[in-house]
Amino acid sequence: MKLLFSISLALAALAIPTLADASQITAQSTIFTGTGYAASYAGPGGTVQPSNQPLGAVVNGGNNAFDMFGYYNSGVAGLSQTRQVDLLSGNTYRFFDTFTNTTGGTVTTKLNFFGNLGSDGWEMLSYNAGGLIVSCTDGGAGSCADQPVLALVSGNNGLGKDGITPDRYNVGFDVTLAAGQSLSLLNFAFLASDEAGPTDADVILAKTIGLSLLSAPRLEGLTDGQIASIANYTIASPVPEPASWIMMIAGFGAVGLMLRRRKMSYRIA
Repeated sequence: MKLLFSISLALAALAIPTLADASQITAQSTIFTGTGYAASYAGPGGTVQPSNQPLGAVVNGGNNAFDMFGYYNSGVAGLSQTRQVDLLSGNTYRFFDTFTNTTGGTVTTKLNFFGNLGSDGWEMLSYNAGGLIVSCTDGGAGSCADQPVLALVSGNNGLGKDGITPDRYNVGFDVTLAAGQSLSLLNFAFLASDEAGPTDADVILAKTIGLSLLSAPRLEGLTDGQIASIANYTIASPVPEPASWIMMIAGFGAVGLMLRRRKMSYRIA
């Protein structure tokens, strides 16, 4: 029941204008493909020359949410990497990365998932626990300004250790792979903002969607084999079909009203 409730929250968010503000921004198809930008990328990890831009990273994202977000900047030595990065419906970027030990021995390493946020050091956190960080650009007096509110999700089983200092998002995954062994890591970034700028309701929305992605990560378009290889989530049971989700949305409005009363708790200096 807990899983089904979380999924209802995630699907209700696809109709965010009625629960947050009248006009939400639309996340941009700015995933770097090596030759341009698109709504998805599938291929190797690493960077491409001569620009040295990371393949599959998101540039801007919408209202300057990111400078460059969503790639592994350390810990990959001895491992091959393949990526599937998608802009899903509902302003959600999904990063699915598979690492394979290509050496003849065991590799123990810290894979670091990195993002340069658009806040330029004026970052304010409203939630940071259990693999979810909700943050925005500090507009003063405890309010968000300019860039969208972000829900950054790094997994629900404690493998990823996440943080922002002060506008650099890092998630470290300590892994050990035997020769020839593979594993996959799944990360999400959700954007919430009214077209006129972020509001308190957008903070609530970002936290709600972030918590739902922790409980029931969006796996559409991934194969059974890909899902089985995910190391940073404990996936309790299969996700219901979309037709079943619609039946669970009715109670979302009451939850949203309750969450609106919560305030942002602390900020990064």
